[in-house]
Formats: sequence, structure tokens, C-alpha cells
Amino acid sequence: MQNQQLNGSAIANFIANWLDRFGQLKNFQSLFKKVFIPTLTWLYQLQTKLSPQNPHALHKLAKAWLQQENWETACRTAQAAIALDPSVAWFHQTLGEAATGLGKWQLAEQSYQQAIALDPNVAWFHFGLAKAHIAQENWQPAISAGQQAVILEPDGFWFHYTLGEALVKGGEWETALPILQKAVQLQPSFPWTYYHLGDALLALEQVDDAIASYQKSVDLRPNNDYLVQNLEYAQHIRHQWQKLTDYCDRMRHKLSGDGTPLKILMITPYLPYPPASGALARMFHELKALSAQHHVVLASLMFAREEYAYETDLEQYCDLAITVPLGDAPPRQTDEPKIVNRYSSIRFRLVLKALQDVGFDIVTYNFVYAGQYAEFFPQAFNVLNEHNIESELLKRTAELQKEKSNINQLAQQTDAVRSFLESELDAKLLAAYEDQIWPTFPLRTVVSDRDRQILDSRCTQGKTLVVQNGIDTQSVQLLPSRTNKTLIFIGTLNYYPNIDGACYLVEQIMPFVWEIDSTIQVVIAGSMPPQKVLDLARDRRVRVVPNPPNMDEVASECSLSVVPLRVGSGTRIKILHSLALGLPTISTSLGCEGLAVEDGTHLIIRDEPADFARAIAQLLNDSALQENLRQNGRQLVEQHYDWNQIYQQAEQQLVAQFAEWKATQQVRC
Repeated sequence: MQNQQLNGSAIANFIANWLDRFGQLKNFQSLFKKVFIPTLTWLYQLQTKLSPQNPHALHKLAKAWLQQENWETACRTAQAAIALDPSVAWFHQTLGEAATGLGKWQLAEQSYQQAIALDPNVAWFHFGLAKAHIAQENWQPAISAGQQAVILEPDGFWFHYTLGEALVKGGEWETALPILQKAVQLQPSFPWTYYHLGDALLALEQVDDAIASYQKSVDLRPNNDYLVQNLEYAQHIRHQWQKLTDYCDRMRHKLSGDGTPLKILMITPYLPYPPASGALARMFHELKALSAQHHVVLASLMFAREEYAYETDLEQYCDLAITVPLGDAPPRQTDEPKIVNRYSSIRFRLVLKALQDVGFDIVTYNFVYAGQYAEFFPQAFNVLNEHNIESELLKRTAELQKEKSNINQLAQQTDAVRSFLESELDAKLLAAYEDQIWPTFPLRTVVSDRDRQILDSRCTQGKTLVVQNGIDTQSVQLLPSRTNKTLIFIGTLNYYPNIDGACYLVEQIMPFVWEIDSTIQVVIAGSMPPQKVLDLARDRRVRVVPNPPNMDEVASECSLSVVPLRVGSGTRIKILHSLALGLPTISTSLGCEGLAVEDGTHLIIRDEPADFARAIAQLLNDSALQENLRQNGRQLVEQHYDWNQIYQQAEQQLVAQFAEWKATQQVRC
């Protein structure tokens, strides 16, 4: 059985690589799934009806469901086969594949481990376990499983490749090099081996060798945009380092303070550009305000390497912008919060070490998990900008997951959700981390009085200021009122609280709405929606608009804004955006938490799905109330929530606090 599996896999991999090289793999896969697999599935279903107690027939059917990515049915069918005969290791392996597809990691691990217990000498079982661990970013278990697969099959390409991938992602780059080089020898035409090899070389600062490896991957797949972008990024690093060195040389002896512009470093965990929504807009306006008065450097992590192209755009607003991609975090420590490790980067530390030469007066850190980099600037006035109380956000996520959760599956669809996995445990770890790190900052900022009360109740050292969220009221214009029956939900759609809000709206609120009026439609608009959100558009009354270039244009087609959030902390900029546009808004209490809004004056507040639905129907039919909310909402944001006013005051407070801190430092000296 094992030899048949290995030979079949080798033949399949050869054919797949050949088709991929000539750009025909997707076409073949589509034909295979549409024609061959459904026919085969039908035949296996017929076989199981004729022989319902035949576990091998059920297993074949489960494999067919896997080919169609029907994970749930495959999982049930594999479990049925195991119930009839639990002694067959391959049945457990198939269940592991199905569980992995569902994002049920514990079941996947248990299934592969059971397969290994029944037959420890099958490399594919260890390979499956390694892939399951990789999907969860459990690098050390993935490495151990991958190593065992290589021991069992020392000439197996996929086993070397997967072990190499785990080693690279787990930060063991030196160890990864010979493993990936062996994989290249075994299968020299597979481009992704060269890609991971390039990542390892780049992490080891062997830039020229990394470029050569990325170039090989592009040579093999010249039409793959992702591979091309990684090659371009590696080439960019040469220029970036020279730009960084030149700036440090220029600023090293430049005096600051006493009336002259200060030297400020702003550290962000992701790029504040384009400033489409939420935290991006807040960080962008902070950058603009500080750069108008001071010498500002932006050092930012980024989710995707191609985002380095925004450095040029950002340097219109600051002296220097340096970006570093996530993905080279060191191995996570037992008591380290997952989100802190996620935003840890070895190369980012090299950049910050080089920037020490500038002699910054002030360093600002956006979000608590960026605070880990304060060790590089002990002589500066370090300021922590908290957009949320992150542990509170995770606690609320954990409470929601107890009711119903698809978060594991979402984590497969979008990386940003991974920070919300195991929320209950990580909330405790993160709260301990916050209690440890908050006192080390002489100044902290939060977005609401509620957040300040929480922070100050847990940290009595230093000072906490409220710098509330806002909106650019000059660029966001009041939209004309509309009489259609279209709602809009706005948000960054790879962020778990917004994913939950969008799904909650369509799945639990809109059924009540449609009982009242089945013609009401919903638009869900935002960046990077996962498949779970895209699938909401299966109902013809729901439209998902991914990555809109201009959110205001999408909003102009709608008559009401809805903010049915159940998870969150801080304050929601999407509320302020809706009020600035003049969109009558309905929100949950949590959705508008921390904002100076009143129910019935600036927006409508409802918490239960049926109540929320009735409010939607009533507001759509009450033009007078709509107009009152439009005018009151717009007036509120103009008077109290304009970014220019907020950050003009915040810059003055920052300089004053720095002066006080500097005076105390001089007295100590």
C-alpha cells in the first residue's frame, strides 16, 4: 500500500509540475474537478450503497470528497470508515487531511498521530502531521515531524521540501540550507524550493545568493507574480540598506530640541498606507502631523513584500520610510503571547540597531506588540500608542468563541486572523505582558477614557493621555441622502472583529430584516476579505466589494451604515467615517463604545438581532429621522473628531511631555 501511495504521488507530482510549467495546471485541475471527480464520486457512492459495511469503499469515497474540497463530507465519511475498521492507518490519514481542510487542527493532529501509532514507518503520515503543524505556525513540532519523514524516506523530495519550509518559517535558516539544497537536487524544476531557499539566505543577510535563488524560481515560473515580487524585493534590499546608511550618516550629528525640530522615530507593526480605514488612518495622520514639525523616520513591518513600493509614497510625508516583511520571527517562547511573537522580526531588529546612530529624541510604538523594540532606544523618550487594550479584545473574542466559532477555518483563509486563535489562553498571556511592559513607558496614549481607566487601574507608573480617533473631515464630504434600501458595512475584512461583524449581520440580523422587507440589500466593503466573507454574497441580496479604491464612492450608493460588532476595544473609526459621510448609522453598543454619541441623536443603538433588524426597517421608512441623524452626526465629527485638530493638540502634548521628561533626566544626571 505504501509503495503504491509513493509511486502514485511521484507520478502525480511529475505531471502537476509539467502542467504548471506550461501554464496548464489550473485548466487541468478545473477539468479534473468538474468532470472526472464527480463521476468517480458518484460511482463510489453507488458502491457504498451496495456495500454499506465496506470500510474500504467508504475510504475511497472520502478521498473523492477530498478532491472536491468538500471537507465536511470527507471528514464524516472517513470517520464512518474508521468506525467500521479503526485498525487501518490510511483511514486516519484521510481523516487528517479532511480535518486540516476544515481547520480542525486538534482532530488533524490526533488523526495523523493515530496513523503513526498504527504504522510509524510511513513517511507520508509524518509529512501530514508536519503540514498540519505548519498551518498552525507550530514550527518545532512541524520540524520534528518533517525530520522523521526524511529519516524514513531520505530521497523523498516532498519530505525535504516540507522540512525545509518548516525550518525557514521556524527561524532555523542555517539548518534549512542543506535540507532545501537536497530538495533542489531531488527535484530541480520545482520553483518553491528556490523561493524558500531564497528566504533562508535573505534572513542570513546573504542578499546576493538570495537574489540568485529567487531568480531561479522566476526562471521556472516567469508568470508567477508572487515569485517575481519576491525577487524584486530582494533587489530592493540593496538600495534600502544604502538609503538607511546615508540617512544615519546625515543625521548622526544633527542637533535637535530647544526650539529646533525633534528627531522622532515612529514604529508601526504594519504600513499606515494607503490610509483607507481604521488603524491605518490613525497612524498615517500621526505621521503627517509629526512630520509637519519634526524630522520623522517611519520604520514599519508589513504583511506582504510587495508593499515595499509604498516607501516612496510615504517619504512624501516623512524623512525616511523603511519597511520589513513579517515572517522571520524567532522561535516563540512558552510564556510569549502569540501576537507578540507574530510581530517579532530579526531583520527589523537589524534595521532598528542601525537607526540607533541617529540619536532619536522620541520613539513612538503603535500597539503593545511593537513595544518589544523599545530595548533599542533606552536613551530616547519612549511613547506607547495603544489603539486598543489588546488583552480585552482577546477576552471578548474568547467569550464569543464559546458560543460558536469558525476561527480555525478563517485562520487558513487569512493570516491576520491567526492572532485570535486560542484567544482565552493568549488573553491571559497578553495581559501579563501588558502589565510588564506598560510601566516601562513614561508616556502612553489611548483612544478613549474607558481605555485610560483600564490601563491606569493596572499601571500606576508613567502617564496616560487620551488621543481620540478621528476622521479627515476636509477630504470626506457629506454625501447626498438616498432613498434606496441598501445598507453598507465598512471594515478591514481580514480583521477578525470585522469578519465576525459581517457574518453576524448577514447570518443573524438580515433574516429578521428580510421577514419585514425582502428587497433590502447589503453591501460589505473593505480590504482583503477571506473566503468566508466572499461566500456571504451567495445570497443575491448581498454584495461584497473587495479592496475598493474609493470607499466613499461605494458608500454613495447606500442609504444606511450598519456596525453590528460583537468584538472590539478602543473606538471604531468606521462609525466616525459613516457620520462624516452623512450616512444614518445603526450600531451595537460595543460598536460605538467610547464615542460621544447618543442613541437617537447621532445614531441608533441596538444589540439584539431582532431589535437591530427592526431599527433598520424603521429607519429606512423615516426620512425625518434620517435627516436628523445625518446633520447631527456630521456636526459631531466636525466639532470633536477631526484628525487635524486631534493631532495638532497631540503633537503639542507630546513635545511638552518630552520637555518635562528631558528635564527630569538632566536633574538625575
